[in-house]
Amino acid sequence: MQTISYSIKKEIPLLHEADVIVVGGGPGGTGAAIMAARHGVRTLLIERYGYLGGMATSGEVHPFMPNEVNGACLDRPVYTDWIIAMQKYLSVGQASGRGCQKEKISADDRMISKEIAMLAAEDLCLEAGVQLLYHHSLVDVIKTGTTIDSLVLSSKSGYTAARAKIYVDTTGDADLAAMAGCKFEMGGQSGHCQPMTLCFKLSHVDVRRTPDRETLTRLYREAKERGEIDCPREDVLVFEWFQPDVIHFNTTRIIKRNGTSGIELSDAEIEGRRQMRQLMAFLKHHIPGYAQAQLHSVGHHIGVRETRRVRGLKYLTREAFDRCAKFPDGIARVHYPIDIHNPEGTGSEMIHMPEGEWYEIPYGCIVAQDIGNLLMGGRPISVDHAIHSSMRVMPVACSIGQAAGLAAALAALRETLPSKLAGMEVRQMLIAQGAFL
Repeated sequence: MQTISYSIKKEIPLLHEADVIVVGGGPGGTGAAIMAARHGVRTLLIERYGYLGGMATSGEVHPFMPNEVNGACLDRPVYTDWIIAMQKYLSVGQASGRGCQKEKISADDRMISKEIAMLAAEDLCLEAGVQLLYHHSLVDVIKTGTTIDSLVLSSKSGYTAARAKIYVDTTGDADLAAMAGCKFEMGGQSGHCQPMTLCFKLSHVDVRRTPDRETLTRLYREAKERGEIDCPREDVLVFEWFQPDVIHFNTTRIIKRNGTSGIELSDAEIEGRRQMRQLMAFLKHHIPGYAQAQLHSVGHHIGVRETRRVRGLKYLTREAFDRCAKFPDGIARVHYPIDIHNPEGTGSEMIHMPEGEWYEIPYGCIVAQDIGNLLMGGRPISVDHAIHSSMRVMPVACSIGQAAGLAAALAALRETLPSKLAGMEVRQMLIAQGAFL
C-alpha cells in the first residue's frame, strides 16, 4: 500500500470543558449523559450527527428487543423514561392503550419511530441539563501517560478541543478507547464480526393478503434458488409498525465487512442497498399484498451489530450466560438470548435463557483496563463474542450506559478514578435511581 507523508501541528482552541464528557449519542450515550447530569455534574454529550438515538434513529432499527423477566422490564430507569417520553409525540390512535409503566413494557411500547426516538432522547437530555454538541466528530485523543487529557474534535469550525475529568466512550465502535490505546477484541473464532443489516420499511402493503412468515421464507428461498436474490440470510424477518400498511424488514445480511474500516463500511452500505433492491422486486412481483408496495423509509446508516470489545477490569464469557451468573457489583441484568447471526454467511445461533432467569454484567466490565479516566457504555464492553451477541441490544446498551454515566459522575465529584470506586456502591446508587437490580 502506498503512503504519503503528512503531519499537522497547530494550536487549537479549547472550547468545551465539563466534569464528564460522553462521546456518542446512541442509546448507551443517552443513558450515560442523562444519568451523569442527574447527579449534578457538568455533562457534555458529543455526537457526530445532528441528532440522538444512534441505531434507533440513523439505523432504522425497529423494534426495541425485549429484555424482561416475568413481564418486568430489566432496563430502568433511563430506557423506560425514553419510552414514556416518546408517547407524547404519538397520535391519539397510536397512543391508545399504550400507557407505558416503568415496570412493564408492552410489545406496542417497544415500537420505534426514528423521528420520535430522536426527539424524546433530546427532550430527556435537555431536561436533565446535558449540554449537547452536535456535528462534532472525534479525531484524536491527547494523553498524559494512561490518562486522557483532552479530545480533538472536527466540525465545520475546524479543529477544537474538549476536556473533562472523566470520559465515557459510547461510540458503539469504541473509537475513543481505540484512539487512546486500549486493548480490544473483534469478532468470534473466525475473526469476523456479526453481519451488518440495512433495515427498511415498505408502505402501501395490503396486510390482509400477505402470507405468514413461514410461507414468505419458503418463497424467499425459492427466489434465492432461481438466482433472483443474492442474500446470505436464511429467512425473512419482518415487523409491524404504527401504520397498518407499513412493514419493517430486518432481512439484508452483509457479511465479512469490518465496521471500523471506512472503506469496508462504505462497501457495506452499497451491498445493503443492492440486497434491498432485490428484496423489493421479489416482494412486489411474487408476494400477495405487495404489488402496490412503496419504499417508506430506509436506514441512513447501515446497522452494525459488532465491532470492538474493549478489555476492562473484568471479562465476561459465555459461561456466565450458561450459569445465569449473578455478581455483587452487577450493574445491568440481561435475559435476552445469545443471538449470533453467522459471520460467515447463512444460519444463526439462538440460545434462550431459562424462563425467569438472567445474568448480570459486573462493574469491572465497563471500566477500561488501560486508561484510568475512561468508562465504556453501550455495546463495546469487556465481554466475549457470545455474551456480546446477547447484551448488544439497545435497551441493555442504555442500561450499561446509565451505569457508566453514574460511575463517571461519582468519580468526577470525588476526584478519583473509576477503578477506585466500589462496584457494589455503584449498584446501590443505581437501585436508588430506580434500576431493577
